[in-house]
Amino acid sequence: MRFEKTRFINVGKTYQQIMPVIYEGRRVFTNINGQKEEFELTLQDGMLTVKNEVVEKYKRLNHIPPELDFSPLPLGQPKPVSAAKVKAIQDELARRAAEDQAVRTDPAKQENMAAVDAENTKYLRELAQELGWIDAKRFGRDASTHAFLIVQHSGDLRLMQAALPEIEKDLKTGIGDPQNYALLHDRLKLKLGERQRYVTQIGVNENGESLVLPLEDKSKVEQFRKAIGLFPLAQYLAIYKQQSGKEVKFAD
Repeated sequence: MRFEKTRFINVGKTYQQIMPVIYEGRRVFTNINGQKEEFELTLQDGMLTVKNEVVEKYKRLNHIPPELDFSPLPLGQPKPVSAAKVKAIQDELARRAAEDQAVRTDPAKQENMAAVDAENTKYLRELAQELGWIDAKRFGRDASTHAFLIVQHSGDLRLMQAALPEIEKDLKTGIGDPQNYALLHDRLKLKLGERQRYVTQIGVNENGESLVLPLEDKSKVEQFRKAIGLFPLAQYLAIYKQQSGKEVKFAD
């Protein structure tokens, strides 16, 4: 785990969490996806005691381990790709995107979701490091959308950070999908312990209420959405309410 000025990073063998943090003396408050937690910290003789539901002790490391490196993943340089290879990549991404959706919509396959996401992420990571991001100009809009879908569900923060500016380039040329860009932008920002901009991420608080997760600037949301070609926020929230049957509140 790592305590920074504005965020708290907690990484284990099977999980990673980056969340906003507020310090009040020895008390520390975190918030992830609308769920708030409070810790009490005591530092003595080089040992940190963390008290929540349980008491744990940690020692300070003299270096930052690679597991806590969340810098953008270096991508390969974009280069011309043969028509045959483009077709093979398009077909493979389409197959993987279909599998991505199947494990999310078919109850009988949902237990395979983690394995499918891990395999898809591995494939896309290696492909992007070899050829650069799967952009719409070289590979077509469908293939770039399938790549977005995989990275959106990957949980790989280094890959997500590398992909976001590339997806933004497609958006600015007029061939990208504004919803894809907004979804990845907001999910990534929240996972990095920051705030979303376009209101695409809705969570559930401790009372089971749906709420818009923390915003960069609530007063400018409509301006932000319009600038990239998204429809108004009220329309988006109305669609969410219709599909979920729940009113949506705004997080504090």
